[in-house]
Amino acid sequence: MVVIKSFLLMIPVAVIISIFFASGEATSHSNEEEVVEYTAVSFIPESDPMTDMIDNWIEDVESATDGRVEINWIGSTDVLPVNAQVEALESGVIDVLFGHVGLYETRIPATTALALSNLDPWEERENGLYEKMDEEHDEINAKYIGRWLVGGPQIWLNEPIEELNDLEELQIRSAPNYTRLFSELGISPVITDPADVYTSLQTGVVEGLVYGGLLGPRENGWTDSANYVLDHPFWNQNTTILMNEDKWGGITTEDQKAINQATTDFEKEMVNYFDEQNSEERENLKEIGIQFIDLSAEEEEIFLRTAQEVEWNNLENIIPQKVDELRMLTDEVQENEEN
Repeated sequence: MVVIKSFLLMIPVAVIISIFFASGEATSHSNEEEVVEYTAVSFIPESDPMTDMIDNWIEDVESATDGRVEINWIGSTDVLPVNAQVEALESGVIDVLFGHVGLYETRIPATTALALSNLDPWEERENGLYEKMDEEHDEINAKYIGRWLVGGPQIWLNEPIEELNDLEELQIRSAPNYTRLFSELGISPVITDPADVYTSLQTGVVEGLVYGGLLGPRENGWTDSANYVLDHPFWNQNTTILMNEDKWGGITTEDQKAINQATTDFEKEMVNYFDEQNSEERENLKEIGIQFIDLSAEEEEIFLRTAQEVEWNNLENIIPQKVDELRMLTDEVQENEEN
C-alpha cells in the first residue's frame, strides 16, 4: 500500500481553544428555558454534494426540540484534520461529528456491519442493528444517532476494463477501509490526501479511485481523467451522525426522543433525496462521456460476494463472538423471516 502525504496538518492552539469553549455551550433562550449549542464538524467539506442533507438534519433537530438544541456546523478538515476528529469528539472538544466508521473501525470493528448492511436505515432501527451500533459506539464515548448519507462505493477508472482480473496491479486511490478488499482483488491501494486526488489522476500516480457514490467526482474535476465507472456499487454507506455521549446525556429525555424521531424521519427523506440525485447525476455523467462498465453476471456475483466475505472473514478473526449476531442484524431476508 502506498501512502502519499502532501504536508503535515497542525491544529493551531487558538483554533482548538476556540472550538473547546464554543462546545456544548448553554445560552439563554427565554425566561423559561435554556438552549444548548453544540459544535459539529464533518469529514468532508460543506461544498461537497454528499453533504447536501446535513443542514436538513440540523434544521429538523432544532425544530423538533423547539430550538432548545442548536447545532453549529463549523466546518470540516479546514478546522480539524480528519485524523483528529474522532478523538476530538471522544474528549468533548467537539460535540457532533458527521463522519464514517472508517475513521474508528480499528477501535470498534463491529461498526463495519454498517457498511455490510442490506437494510435501509429505518429497517436497521426496526430489527435491532441500530441499537447494537449505538451500544458499540460507547467505546469512543459517542452516541450513534443515525445515518446522513446513502449509496454504495464505486470504482472509477482512467481506462476501461473488460473483466475483473483487469483490476490486478492497478494503482487506485483508496482509503484504509478498502485495503482488505483491494488486496484480495490484486489492486494496489494508494492513500492520498483528498486535495491531491485531481493531481494524482492527472499525473498518472493513480489509475483510478474508489468513491462513495456518483455525486462528487464530476464537481471535483476527477472525471477529467477518470472516464469509466465500474457499475457495481458494493457495500452500504458507512457514514454516521455521532454526538459526544456526555453531551447527549445533557439533553432532556424529551428532547432525546425528539431527536431520535426527527432522525428517523430525516433518514427516509435523505434516502429519497440521494436516490433522485444519483439518478440525475448518472445522466449528467453520460452527457459528458463517462462510460459505465458492466461485468458479466458471473463476475458481478463474484465481485459483490468477495466484497462482503472479505470483511466478514476479517470480523471472524477479530470478533468471532459477535459475527453471527451481526450477520443476522444486517440480513434483510433473515430479518423478514423472523417477522
